[in-house]
Amino acid sequence: MDINQDRLWSDIQELGRIGRSPDGGITRLAFTPQDRQAQDWLEARMRDAGLAVREDAAGNLIGELCGSRPEKPCVMCGSHYDTVPGGGQFDGTLGILSALEAVRRIREQGTVTERTIRLAAFKDEEGSRFGYGMVGSKSICGILDPEGLTSVDKDGISLEQAMADYGCRPGQLASCKMEDVGTYLELHIEQGKVLEDHGASIGVVSGIAGLVRYTVEIRGESGHAGATPMKARKDPVPAMCRWIDRVTELAGARESCVATVGSITAYPGARNVICERVVFSLDLRSIRQEDLREIAEEMERYGAELSSLHGVEVSLRPDQALPPCRCHEPLREAIKNICRSEGYSFMELMSGAGHDCMNFKDVCPTAMIFVPSEGGVSHRKEEFTSREDCVRGAGVLLGLLLETAGVSDKID
Repeated sequence: MDINQDRLWSDIQELGRIGRSPDGGITRLAFTPQDRQAQDWLEARMRDAGLAVREDAAGNLIGELCGSRPEKPCVMCGSHYDTVPGGGQFDGTLGILSALEAVRRIREQGTVTERTIRLAAFKDEEGSRFGYGMVGSKSICGILDPEGLTSVDKDGISLEQAMADYGCRPGQLASCKMEDVGTYLELHIEQGKVLEDHGASIGVVSGIAGLVRYTVEIRGESGHAGATPMKARKDPVPAMCRWIDRVTELAGARESCVATVGSITAYPGARNVICERVVFSLDLRSIRQEDLREIAEEMERYGAELSSLHGVEVSLRPDQALPPCRCHEPLREAIKNICRSEGYSFMELMSGAGHDCMNFKDVCPTAMIFVPSEGGVSHRKEEFTSREDCVRGAGVLLGLLLETAGVSDKID
């Protein structure tokens, strides 16, 4: 059963026009008019495909193709359609549109699956507006932290208020939890260049890295930049440099572990004043939970050492923690077998980026399929995945859906 290439590519281009700025970047932040426009567009496409469509209390768009054995746990497939500011047109949306195209082809061929196929267009995966992401998939998995609803955007609007204004029901998010999901599948662009560097068309995701985010603050003592001798200083900046160098060294010594300091603020921030304090972020990821724990413990110890050496105070505050997710081995083997039968080159790799898929790790078996990102570019307007790679990925997803949902004896 083949994918309708023209229809899939046309859908990608059409959805990519919603929220696009004159410079080509796409901005569809959660619970905005652009979000609603995209959701309405997706809902119309789902209904045209013959799906039973509904919107849950969190704003997730759900479409179902009922199977011949609806009492069996469903196969859920989907992704997100929100973007970062000035993002690209493939991140998240390729997963939704490929799943939609797969369901269309199943219906067009008169095939009836045993298990119901449930297509999900998740709300607010990126977290770009409120700093609290994966709202939709967390709600479905019953793991949304109510504290997340108090997060505010740059205008002081809370996530809870924005959801209510959008037409969601933030007071009824418990109703979103699904107890009947038996398998979760997701197709996504890689957002890196591992596949491209290895000449592989399909990535079989072995797991998704766990994530911990910290705010680090180092307090010293301000003073005159010219009148304070070096030995008399309690300068937090040299301590920060050593701290960052150490965490980078620890992450680099471990396979599949990465550490990123993406934000640094110095106070008071004047050229002729020794800093009083510095505040910076740490984003730490690894497929091994032990790495995350060991590095955090070592950096606490090293912070105490720097405090003594530089006369400063070092504090490490955890902001977010997501445990690693291992994808289901039998599903990974099924993806490989489909690739072999189609003659597609493939390789196993881990995902350093977080995805909605990871929220299902304690709910059901999960699998992710990656397709190449040209140049490894993502979260930018230049983000691109070729038509051929999109079609290959969608075809593998279709094959995996048929295998996991099972083909019924009943054919229309």
